[in-house]
Amino acid sequence: MMDDPSVRIMDVLGRPLAPGEEPLRSALEALGTPVQFPAEHTIFWEGQPSHSVLLIQKGSVKVTRRGADGTEIILAIRGEGEVMGEEGVLMGEPRAATVTTITDLAGLDIAADALLAFVRDHDLWPLMYRAAVRRRRQSDQRALLARLDVKSRLARWLLDLAGEVGEQDGAGWTIAVTLSQQDLAGRIGASRDAVAIELRKLRDEGLVSTGRRKIVLHDLEGLRNIAHR
Repeated sequence: MMDDPSVRIMDVLGRPLAPGEEPLRSALEALGTPVQFPAEHTIFWEGQPSHSVLLIQKGSVKVTRRGADGTEIILAIRGEGEVMGEEGVLMGEPRAATVTTITDLAGLDIAADALLAFVRDHDLWPLMYRAAVRRRRQSDQRALLARLDVKSRLARWLLDLAGEVGEQDGAGWTIAVTLSQQDLAGRIGASRDAVAIELRKLRDEGLVSTGRRKIVLHDLEGLRNIAHR
């Protein structure tokens, strides 16, 4: 994965919170029930009661919300080590977004009451708050994307996606997820045709290549120059 300065709950729980203490990750995982879902399966629906959270152990999901005109807006792509649905559980609110698998997924389903007791017993409210602030900051960044041209938005989104679910290999950074051009269009607030044109330009410039169920980023610096121009 690319370096990400943001806070991931499971990364923090994987380290001792204080000298001499055992990491809490295993304790949280022990509260969960193993679950598996096929690709393109909706796990949580926007507006649904928040009865549990999902800890992703393998696979990836897309987080979406319906716009005012009924179109699907992709808010984020999440992968291994992410906890989904915790904001609704912690705040006692309905699901704020829909979560749908992109790939086959394996994880742990943790009941809301069990998570709340775990957070209270281990004094984890500050950690959970930081994670919520992180995701709010990402939402603000997505709002700023709307002011950029389509090519800049697409380059920034690809870099963000590589940071979430990308893996480095000999060819560059490979994003092995099934995303259609319509998915990309929904994520950056552009038309499908506009995304197709700009993606072709990035391929022609040698910055990216696309294949079956994957996108490879070959030149991160070149993409960053486009993203921030």
